[in-house]
Formats: sequence, C-alpha cells, structure tokens
Amino acid sequence: MARKPVTTSTATSLPVATSAPMAANESESTPPSPRDYAGQGPFAGDADGSFGIIPCIFKERPNTMVDVVHRRLVQFGRPMTEPWQPTCSRWDVLLPTHAPDACHDPHTLARLIDAQRLPEQQDLAILITLRFAHHALLHRGWELARGFALQRLARDRDVPVVAALHVPQIAARKHKPHVHLVASSRRILGSNCADFVDDLLGPDAKATAAALWNDWVAEHG
Repeated sequence: MARKPVTTSTATSLPVATSAPMAANESESTPPSPRDYAGQGPFAGDADGSFGIIPCIFKERPNTMVDVVHRRLVQFGRPMTEPWQPTCSRWDVLLPTHAPDACHDPHTLARLIDAQRLPEQQDLAILITLRFAHHALLHRGWELARGFALQRLARDRDVPVVAALHVPQIAARKHKPHVHLVASSRRILGSNCADFVDDLLGPDAKATAAALWNDWVAEHG
C-alpha cells in the first residue's frame, strides 16, 4: 500500500577530498549531524546491505530532501555551501527515463522533491545501503551498486536516486566501503513527483529490496 498523506549516464567521480582536504582528526573534531532516520536492519541472504525509510519528521525534527542528500554527499557534518562540494569518493544521480535533465544536479532534484511534498506526507525517501568487503575493488562495487540503482529503481520504478560511495578507511574507521542509495518515496513522471513507490514503502519493503539486490548480485556480481 502506498504511503499517502496521513491516511496513511555516466557516473560522476570525484577524487577523495580534492575540493577540501580533510584533516587527519576531522572525523573526531567535527560533531556528527543528527541521525535522520531509523534503520530497519540488515538484509537477509548473502548480500551485505541494509534498509531504512527517511521520514519527513524524525524524532520531532523535520527532514528535507536537500539536507538528506547533502549529508550523504558532503561528509563529516560540513556546512552547506553553494555550490555543493561533495567529499564522498564517488557520486551520481540516476534518473527515470523521462525526468527533466536539470534533475541530474542533486541539489536541483532535492529542491524539486521538497517543493512538491504533500502537506501531510509521512515518507520522504528510501535509504538502501550496500556494503562491500574491505579488500574489494571499489570501482567494481560502485558499478554494481550504480547499475542496480539505475535499472531496478530509476528505470523499473521511475524513482530518482542519488548514489554516494563512502570509504570509511580513509577517515581511519573500520566500517566497510558502502554505497548509499537515497531514493525518492515518490516516482517522477515528467516534471512532477507522482504516486508513491508502493513496494518499497510497505511492510515487506526491506524484504523486497533485499531480494532485488541479491538477485542483482547473483546475475551481475
């Protein structure tokens, strides 16, 4: 069932920290920004991933798509500047076939989604995180996740997605390399946000996402 108002191309690659070098202790000295969603836990099966829904309001704090996308592209709680200066290792925007060209800019896409939010809308975005082994080749993991987002979300479901590759080892952290896929809760048809993407918002959403990813890895991994 759709989450309705209260009735219930080419990958963009940025060298790490090229635009603004990160100090060795920055991850410790910069306070983390507040968490914006409650995760639903890891996928079942062999593929390593997790799932969550980013609500319009989380713990009494409002979320905007601009903030949600910015914090995945620009890490360590850095303030928003114009233009955005992503610090993640790679990023891209995957669009439905008929979405406006202007939405290939992540800030423009996020603004459109915020501008067309419904007054009593509950679900803002879907967050799928796909993880890879520490020793895995990053370009292979990135293209695997990017291809999944492009085909299974953008093309099959008309859902725009912002993808961001994070490599925690660079900041002296132990977490695995991972790709965040931030997908709109609503499809884009033409120049407008349209209906909700039912199968990724209902009670079986995590299982659906896990099955899609496991099948994709089995076929393309």
